[in-house]
Amino acid sequence: MHEVEKGTRSSRKSGQALDGILSRIHEVSMQINQIATAAEQQYATTGDVTRNILATTEVIHQTAHGADETADSAAQLAAQAQQLQELVGRFRLQ
Repeated sequence: MHEVEKGTRSSRKSGQALDGILSRIHEVSMQINQIATAAEQQYATTGDVTRNILATTEVIHQTAHGADETADSAAQLAAQAQQLQELVGRFRLQ
């Protein structure tokens, strides 16, 4: 009879140990799920940042192109102003 009680206690301890292991496995699974969710969110955020950088780069290129066109127009306007000044200088007041 003593051996049966010993076996029963041993079985209970094993059952408790298995319950503890299952509890830890559940905790680890939850942590893994949280990490996976965080990784997905970071991936999505990284995609947003990349799209914003590309959009900003496009705006910068357009702005640079516009600045080049403005500089060309300003140079043409300066040349025309110089020509106009030369034409006005040919007139003599009497």
